[in-house]
Formats: sequence, C-alpha cells, structure tokens
Amino acid sequence: MDDIAVALPQRASSLLKLVLSRTSVPVSRTEASVLSALAERPRRITELAARERVTQPAITLLVNRLEQRGWAARHADQADRRVVLVALTDQGEDALSRLRAEYRALMHEEMATLPDEDLDTLTQAIEILDGLIERLGGQE
Repeated sequence: MDDIAVALPQRASSLLKLVLSRTSVPVSRTEASVLSALAERPRRITELAARERVTQPAITLLVNRLEQRGWAARHADQADRRVVLVALTDQGEDALSRLRAEYRALMHEEMATLPDEDLDTLTQAIEILDGLIERLGGQE
C-alpha cells in the first residue's frame, strides 16, 4: 500500500506535466489550476493562495502574469467594495477552452492505442480515485 500511496500523486503530477508541455497554451500546472478555479467563479487572492497552497505574494505574481496575458482581471466585489476579486476574462476562457480541448485530444489519441481491458481498468481506477477524493475531501 505504501508504494501505491507514493506512486499515485507522482503519476498524476507527471501526467499533467507531460500533457501541459504538449499543448500550445503556455501555462504551468498552477496557472492551469487557477484558470480552472476562476472559470467556476471570481475569487479573492487569499482564496486562490489557500486553494493552491502557495503564499499570497506567490499567487499575486501568478495573477499578475495572467493579467499581462489578458486572461484575468481584478475588480471590486459589488457586495463589499474593499474586496478585490480576480475573474477570468473572455481571453482567459478561450485559453482555458483551448487547453482543455488539446488535453482531451491528446488523451483520446493516446487512449485509442490501449486495449479495451486497459480502458476498462482506467474507468475502474477513476471510480476508485473519485471515492478516495470524496473521502479525503470530507476530512478537511
């Protein structure tokens, strides 16, 4: 079990890193994660930092980079004008859509070469991982 506990996060990280390196959208894993979070809804810098488990200055620099690319924008919260929210721009939505489409295409291409039994195994693995994620998420 110890080997599996160590291997799972390593393999997931390696897969994501490989896929991101093969897309035309120049993003890091953390940038991709922040774009995905912003696609759900605008967020505070502090919330993004906590979600990504990085410091507030680090996430501020990342948001600055996303703003320079035109993918994110800061604006005041309508409910509390003192609060600054980061939101995805239309360009950011386009970049994230391209990233996701290229990711899916790459994964489809690679998975198409797998035997049906391996695809069935991957399907089962995803179901098992979903259960682990749900249980671990409930412990937060």
